[in-house]
Amino acid sequence: MWIAPRIWWNRYTCAGETVTGEGRAMLRTRYAALKRQIPFIYAISLLNFIGFHFATSREWQASLWPGSLLIAFMLARLLYWMKREPRDPELEVILARVRPMPFIAAMLSLAFGIWGLIVFENGNPAELDYAILFGSLTALGCAYGLASFPNVARMPLVFLALPLAARLVFTGEAAPVGLGLCLILVICLVLRLLDTHERGFVQLVHTRSVVEVERARALEAEQRALSEAARVQIIANTDDLTGLPNRRAFLEAAEAWAALPGERAVAVAIIDLDNFKPINDVFGHIVGDRLLRQIGARLETLRGDTDMVARIGGDEFALLARCADVDAAWQLGIAITNVLRPPLVEEDREFCVTAGCGIALLGIGGDAFEVALMQADTALQAAKQRGRGEVSVFHPALEAARKSRSDIANALKAPGVAEDIGPIFQPVYELATMRLLAFEALARWKHDTLGDVSPADFVPIAEQLNLIEPINDALLIKAMHAARDWPKSVRLSVNLSAVQLCSPSSARELIEKLAEAGLSPARLSVEVTETALLIDFEAARSNLAVLKAEGIRIILDDFGAGFASIAYLREIRFDAIKLDGSLIAPIIDSVASRRLLEGVLQLCAALGTPCVAEHIESEEQLFLLRKLKCARGQGFLLGVPLGAQEAGELAAATCFPEAAAYPIER
Repeated sequence: MWIAPRIWWNRYTCAGETVTGEGRAMLRTRYAALKRQIPFIYAISLLNFIGFHFATSREWQASLWPGSLLIAFMLARLLYWMKREPRDPELEVILARVRPMPFIAAMLSLAFGIWGLIVFENGNPAELDYAILFGSLTALGCAYGLASFPNVARMPLVFLALPLAARLVFTGEAAPVGLGLCLILVICLVLRLLDTHERGFVQLVHTRSVVEVERARALEAEQRALSEAARVQIIANTDDLTGLPNRRAFLEAAEAWAALPGERAVAVAIIDLDNFKPINDVFGHIVGDRLLRQIGARLETLRGDTDMVARIGGDEFALLARCADVDAAWQLGIAITNVLRPPLVEEDREFCVTAGCGIALLGIGGDAFEVALMQADTALQAAKQRGRGEVSVFHPALEAARKSRSDIANALKAPGVAEDIGPIFQPVYELATMRLLAFEALARWKHDTLGDVSPADFVPIAEQLNLIEPINDALLIKAMHAARDWPKSVRLSVNLSAVQLCSPSSARELIEKLAEAGLSPARLSVEVTETALLIDFEAARSNLAVLKAEGIRIILDDFGAGFASIAYLREIRFDAIKLDGSLIAPIIDSVASRRLLEGVLQLCAALGTPCVAEHIESEEQLFLLRKLKCARGQGFLLGVPLGAQEAGELAAATCFPEAAAYPIER
């Protein structure tokens, strides 16, 4: 019922509406402008009221009460407006103050106007001048002060100044009429100025509101952009699988730490899981991913407040941690390997996952972090060479080894290097009769600068550089041509790399090379390691089946090195099993090693597969192996690797030159 009149009254008083943001801004701006003018409005009104009162009172003591009431009322209103209030009052407080303004302005203007008209009718000419002067000044001053509320500002002009001007016009005398008309024109001009001021005021507030809205939108858009940029930055620097920082974040952190001024000790640790790929192959990537999450969570337990754990590759993690010195770095590496040593449990299965760890201390300078990463990687390679779950902290000797590997890598990249690497042949004997059975083809590389380079040094590097295939092809062809002239009873044994073993076309290519060399497949044996089988067991088994179908013998090499698996003996029918030298070396001095060797020989005998003992270096080893009925053997005691010509001469003899010196019984 009261809603429509209230809306009309708000509009009339220019209080506006408070629903939209622009309406609220308009009201606050009007109110702020009014608050600044209130002291001047009441000062003008009070001074003019007091002046008018005393100027027109003949017996001021008797007529004090009308003016006194108005003055007291205005003083009360001034005190009301001067009350302390919040810097940014609520809209309801503002509305409560401005809504009575039209009524109060109208009442005061009417009271002053009526008072002036009474004086005008009953006073003398001097009092008439005072009435016109004080009334006009009051009306104009109040109108100017109330300009932010134009409807209220018009009331002193309409209810005070205009009646006085009209009364002057109605006198009929020339001077008062002229003065009244002039005053009316001034009133009209001021009313027009109020309208102009109002339009400018509204436009100003509107423009300011639009600017504020656009600024708010711009700030909101900027905040969204910053939030999105932060989100993108987090995504770009986070590993999706584990939630750890990724390689990019790790490198940025390492570079930032290296650039910090002053001395500090920071360790860069690179962690590589041992043989994690078979877990993915056997149990699937889902299980593998869950295990990686568990590993990341375990490594996180080692992180201090300023440290960082990151996943920088498939099964590689890295750690930045404060370390006082090399001893602390060793302790960090041991802590890393120990935290990963307990079995991981997934789908009610236990998985034993170990990791190699290489650590380097971060230096100071622009390229220090790159150097530290290379050193940590060098230390990691040294740890991996020592076995599973090992730790290595970088030291200068490792740098020499790294430089040696770098020199070998550069030499392998030179054109024609495959032709510089040739075969040498180590004889394999039947231990019972010392009859020559085969030659194992080994690689020999005599470099002009590096000298004699061991296959143990250059073969892993060639595999990493994807250069092993042309080297192996050239080596195979040379070995096959050399074996072609041997007696048919002497076979050639060659090693297949992991790349050759798992390549889809490698078996057919090997058979074609045999045909080109004119060597019978029955005279060829290929040796494969468990490590090569781990890369892609199905592809390896398929290739070995093709070779075996052609009559080529298959030998499992390095059995007993690392973690030997009987599963391969069940899945693939090998023609021989070559025992790693680590099983042979301690059999003279260790009863446990001798019993272990005897058990392995009995296992192979149960499978009907002959064994070949490697690294026979003493007569005692040979005697014991023959006593344990090991079928075949090779080693420096029986024969060092020979060149093609010397191997051909030995093959012609077909037996060990000093066989009589090693009878079965002593």
